[in-house]
Amino acid sequence: MYTTTTYPGLTSGDAATLGGILGGMLATYGILALVICILLIIAMWKIFAKAGEPGWKSLIPIYNVYTLCKIIGLNFWIYVLAIPVGLGILSTIAASTGSAVFVTIVSIATGIYMLYLAIIEAIKLGNAFGKSTAFKVCLFFFTPICYLILGFGKDKYVGKKAVAKNK
Repeated sequence: MYTTTTYPGLTSGDAATLGGILGGMLATYGILALVICILLIIAMWKIFAKAGEPGWKSLIPIYNVYTLCKIIGLNFWIYVLAIPVGLGILSTIAASTGSAVFVTIVSIATGIYMLYLAIIEAIKLGNAFGKSTAFKVCLFFFTPICYLILGFGKDKYVGKKAVAKNK
């Protein structure tokens, strides 16, 4: 037997209104997120093009990270150390042995390692475009905004590929 609870003073029309407001808010946030994603995709495309790489490489997952590493002079294989599949295997082994502490340690170590990679990537990308230390700090904390600045701005790529082409 099922019972329903009603709240005093709340009619079905009020619930429909609240649902409509919530749906409108979610749709607005979804559209805003889509617009931001499209802008960031275009910015990445332009960053790759400025570095002499075809822009379409920014669209392919994992390959875009490989290409970005090539652009900024970072070894791609340091990312391979943090592949979630490998960590999932380690976590499965730890879980089967009943070692929750091991899973926690692996998770914390992975987070610290990815933070380190983000810092190195921000520094090297800033260097590749001849940016100041302040911009590199901004690139770390506000990556999407700085990607838009690099992509849509008048910044020139001064990394190793640009130097080699000018010789």
